Amino acid sequence: MFNSLSIELNNTYVKIAEGKRGRKLKVINCKEVSIESEVNIVSDLYNETDILNALNKYLVENKVSKFDVNVVLSGVTNLLVREIILPFVSQDRIYDMLKFESPQYFPVNIDKYILDYKIIEVIKEGKNKKLRLLVYAIPKSIIEQVISIMNKLNMKINKIDIESNVLSKLSSKLGIGKNEDSMLINIERSFLTCVIIKNDIIQLTKTYPYDMKDMLYNRDRDDFAVDEYKLNEIIDNVVKLIEFYRMRERQEINKIYITGELCSCFDISNILSKKTGIVAEILNKLEFIDCKNDTKLEDYIIPISTLL
Repeated sequence: MFNSLSIELNNTYVKIAEGKRGRKLKVINCKEVSIESEVNIVSDLYNETDILNALNKYLVENKVSKFDVNVVLSGVTNLLVREIILPFVSQDRIYDMLKFESPQYFPVNIDKYILDYKIIEVIKEGKNKKLRLLVYAIPKSIIEQVISIMNKLNMKINKIDIESNVLSKLSSKLGIGKNEDSMLINIERSFLTCVIIKNDIIQLTKTYPYDMKDMLYNRDRDDFAVDEYKLNEIIDNVVKLIEFYRMRERQEINKIYITGELCSCFDISNILSKKTGIVAEILNKLEFIDCKNDTKLEDYIIPISTLL
């Protein structure tokens, strides 16, 4: 089986994973390529020149063939997410109906966005049926930038995905949220994403932008004093999201799973457990992945999970 290549794009970093599917996912290489320019973490614009230079350098130095690539966009703050209920229609008509109905749900010029959706459930009301959808709207400008970058690298895009969908794939692989409501949190240097999963279906997702680079760069220092205000704000936003879900769905979150660069740092899992009363487990040992012993899987969880 041929090697696969995945690239995680964020406005503050680019991460790459090469791997091969089999009985285990064999990860051949993981790499973060630096972006020279500093950007605002709440901006979703990419610096195309810096990303091009960084990726081209990686491809040359690692002698990577320019085969098909999967691109995943992480920490997108301008991603709009809404729950929408539509009359039941066949699969091939959902998108057209969604396009027609979406302006009343999204307070933006929807023509400047690309829509995607996941079916949460089919609701039966007597003889009638309705579709309950989780709908994503992502700015066309972001997708156009990604296509431009990959075209200039002479790489063919196999798929452009978003972080929450990739986390859902990881949840499915690990059996997270099977017959229960579970939350998966990805905490990185510039954002935190929460995804609530039940039976492989995303019920709710939310991304919060944060500047946590100092926490990442000092995560192994015992004498580093973490910004308590920032840490509490992060925890409080997760707690508020859980409470919102409880009120809306009248369902309890059974377990919380934490991954990402900062998942093992600053006692986040224990603090979250105490605040919510929910068991929180750190995902940093994944048995289905075969890779070098010195690779911190949680640092590359998004590009690695894109290979699944």
